[in-house]
Amino acid sequence: MRILIFIVFSCLTSSVLAAEEPYDAVNRATQQMLVRLVEIQPRYETDRQWFFDQLDETISPFIDFEGYSRNVMAKYFRRASAQQQQQFQAAFHRSLVETYAKALVEFNNERVEVLKPTKPQKKPGRAKITLAVHSHDGPVFNIRYDLRLLEEQWKLRNLVIDGINLGLQFRSQFSAQMDSANGNMDLVIKRWNDG
Repeated sequence: MRILIFIVFSCLTSSVLAAEEPYDAVNRATQQMLVRLVEIQPRYETDRQWFFDQLDETISPFIDFEGYSRNVMAKYFRRASAQQQQQFQAAFHRSLVETYAKALVEFNNERVEVLKPTKPQKKPGRAKITLAVHSHDGPVFNIRYDLRLLEEQWKLRNLVIDGINLGLQFRSQFSAQMDSANGNMDLVIKRWNDG
């Protein structure tokens, strides 16, 4: 699963201009990230903070953390104060970067194929791009990126890995934590931060 999470974010590592078709942007950025991986992976064991900082700097501009975290909070977003919304967005941001970092160190040159869409995009400003990740031991994993066009860039809003919708998984996790914390949103945010 960590390897798949790595691939999920690999499309988000270079400037993704609105003038580009989503497929072209994802394909170009994926290839660039694979090259970048070779450069930074050796520093993981000796300088993890640098490694995390490099990842954060590389991927953060290309993820819609605000929209993604709002969807995870779902109905609780409207109940949250502006401060709680910002605190959860920061916690969610950090958790995604750390998950990505853990996946990155396990990546072992799996073959990644960006699939050309076979159907036109249904909604303007939205795109779904699928990657096929061919593992060394045979299985092929499909990852679908749900992208939004925001501020002239294609940004990740959600992803689906072999039919598992991670946005819905995060939303269920947030809701379950709200139930177990008896609606104490500050506690849920703290727990999310504590990982």
